[in-house]
Amino acid sequence: MKESSEKIIKVGFNRSPEKIFDEIEQVTAEMVRGGWYLRDSLMEDGLEYAHLFFEREINT
Repeated sequence: MKESSEKIIKVGFNRSPEKIFDEIEQVTAEMVRGGWYLRDSLMEDGLEYAHLFFEREINT
């Protein structure tokens, strides 16, 4: 069985690209340490948010 999770990162035009990528890396590293893997990512058309989709196997 798989468990899914979505994390949303605010992007926008007023944030520094370095801070955006640092936050994405931080969130991804935290999830990987928790046993998750990054399945997919999506940037909204308006560049307002980045969506990170994670999955992990769970034993029932």
